[in-house]
Amino acid sequence: MSRVLYKILVPVFVLLLCQACITEVDVGACNNTVIRFEYFGDGKDDVFADNVSSVTVCVYDSEGKLVTQVTIDKDSLKDFPGLKLRLPETGSYTVVAWGNLDDDCKLESQDKYTDGKVVVDGDNPDTFDKIFVGKIEFELDDLDGRKEMEIPFKSGHVTVNTYIQSSLDETPKYMVKMGEFASGISNSGDPVGPMRYYQTDFTTTPEGRHEAVTHLPRFSEDTDAVLEVYDTATGTLVASVKLAEYIAAHGIKLTGVEDAVIDVLIDISGTNISIKFPGWKPKPVYPSI
Repeated sequence: MSRVLYKILVPVFVLLLCQACITEVDVGACNNTVIRFEYFGDGKDDVFADNVSSVTVCVYDSEGKLVTQVTIDKDSLKDFPGLKLRLPETGSYTVVAWGNLDDDCKLESQDKYTDGKVVVDGDNPDTFDKIFVGKIEFELDDLDGRKEMEIPFKSGHVTVNTYIQSSLDETPKYMVKMGEFASGISNSGDPVGPMRYYQTDFTTTPEGRHEAVTHLPRFSEDTDAVLEVYDTATGTLVASVKLAEYIAAHGIKLTGVEDAVIDVLIDISGTNISIKFPGWKPKPVYPSI
């Protein structure tokens, strides 16, 4: 190869290679950032794969502007080697990653870090998504180097399992209504409004129990929210309980607990209705907080 031809072809080859790397997020010789995910729940083992089925990643620059957004689906998370990116310049970056952003929630105003949030879809939601959120800040010092990191995820939800146990020959159809709760979570992890009531229909489990599973944005033990159960055919209020009182009575903890769950049993026997902890459920045991 002549020296003149060499000087022409080599710069062209390098230019083409780096352009390909900028658009390639899984592999590429030019990537300078590798992001992996981890979630330890309330234990010592990484249980990310058991809890998160998709991840939407937003990368922001030092001015809070969105640089890139990537969604990794369930199949791509299997044997996941890490998200490989080519960031355009050195400097400070913030990464926000949303796990399980699914059918019930959507990402909104994510072009700016200060405005970005995940919100429940609609004014009358039945549930929030089972959201997990991870955030990390880092410095990219060398554009042609390689920055590798793990983003620690935290739970962004509380799960309320409501059960109905009835002595009636034919159990009516019921609906559980809870509120008010936040309708979203900001990029910084704070709850955001407007406040909403969540209404979830009951389904029948293989064991014959009537169950409603509702995921809610995180809240504290002293919530003002009320749980109500209605007969959907007549609109009649069947039972209600202040969640703060129920939480206190049964020693349930939410603050500092990743796997935050509230189990509630509505026991209907004739005209007698009682609200209690489900007898078949083990009493919650919490790590040191």
